Amino acid sequence: MPEMNAIQITCPQCGNVYQTPLRTVIDVGQNPQLRQAFLAGQINLAICPKCQTGGLIEVPLVYHDPAAEFLAIYFPPQLNIPEMERQKMIGELTQGLMRSLPPEQRKGYFLNPRQFSSRQSLTDAILGTMGISQEELDRQRKKMKFIDQLRVMADDPKGLEMMLKGRDAEVDYEFFLLLSNALQRASAMSDEKAVKQLQMLNDRLKTATSFGRRIAKQEEMLASLREVKSAEEFFERVVTADPDTLEAIAVASRPLLDYAFFQKLTQRIEAATGAERDRLIRLRDRLLDITQQMDEAMKADMQEASILLQELLASPEPRSAVREHAAEIDDVFMAVLSANMREAERRNARAALERMAVIHDEIMAMFEEAMPPELQLINELLRAETLEETRDLLRENRTAITPAMLDLMEQIADEMAQRQDNMGTQTAKRLRDIRAQAALLI
Repeated sequence: MPEMNAIQITCPQCGNVYQTPLRTVIDVGQNPQLRQAFLAGQINLAICPKCQTGGLIEVPLVYHDPAAEFLAIYFPPQLNIPEMERQKMIGELTQGLMRSLPPEQRKGYFLNPRQFSSRQSLTDAILGTMGISQEELDRQRKKMKFIDQLRVMADDPKGLEMMLKGRDAEVDYEFFLLLSNALQRASAMSDEKAVKQLQMLNDRLKTATSFGRRIAKQEEMLASLREVKSAEEFFERVVTADPDTLEAIAVASRPLLDYAFFQKLTQRIEAATGAERDRLIRLRDRLLDITQQMDEAMKADMQEASILLQELLASPEPRSAVREHAAEIDDVFMAVLSANMREAERRNARAALERMAVIHDEIMAMFEEAMPPELQLINELLRAETLEETRDLLRENRTAITPAMLDLMEQIADEMAQRQDNMGTQTAKRLRDIRAQAALLI
């Protein structure tokens, strides 16, 4: 059963004809990144490359999570599919998914897939498989409703102040997280009006609410730390920092909070008296507490990552094992994998290095599958070994070569050049050469 198809769309805004991928199967056992993409409203999202107008394309969709033994089929209500046809489609979709899986993964729940007629109800069920309770969902919906109410008042400071009166405590960490997610969705949908309103609301709440002012302090402090040019200057910034910013400082600058830093802070405490001495002691205790918690969490994460790596290395099918454990692969695991690959190379342990390279390549392939089509094409172009291969790829994907695509290539090239290492410099040059070739096709 094909999971992806390319369809041709005529933009209702500008009349531009373009192709976009359409997904009909979401199997988070094979590709865990698809879960978050669906929850973020990025699955089957078509955006015109010419005018940036777009929206969701509604088609019947299979969602499968083998870990939760959850199989769902979504029928968009606007398609008005007759009941007999729906039942036939359920059978075909379910059988198609079962045929794509090894026999040991075909279980009884396939015989009774859950049906959903709204994205919201399917989303709630998916969140339920992630351990999010109905109470939490109701609380988040209440906050989202509050965000929508505030959004329409974003350009009216007095009206916004009236709406916030007595509700300051509701604007907390979760509120700003939901606001950030809403802003990302609006941006993905190219909803410029919503993006402008949500960004304005975000900025105003950082001066109009207690938690917002705390975030603003943290952002201001972190911005000032980026300008620090010496350990002495860093030390002075931290010892004079607002207590509300200490956690953000520790997270952003943990390597700098080392033995020498705390030794110097202790010397400052011993030389101080009265209220200043008490303040510095509280600051030291708080920083020690935060860094200890961070170090313990990191140590635990590193141990879990090391155990997972050994399990993958011991598997007779490392590529399949990577897919099975995809949800456990994060930045910590990648750091552990890279460190082990460097050590294997140093010891000239070729067999171990080759096996770890297989694991690394499979992870990279898995990550690329979850990328937007534009980034997938850029990666494919960068892998081309000759000018002829690059030219052929560009011609095959001519409809994807748009001014927006050229801008994306330039943006990525700039980011790679800023890394100031040999690999970044070479990638930036290669991508700019590809961009020059692509520009000839427009």
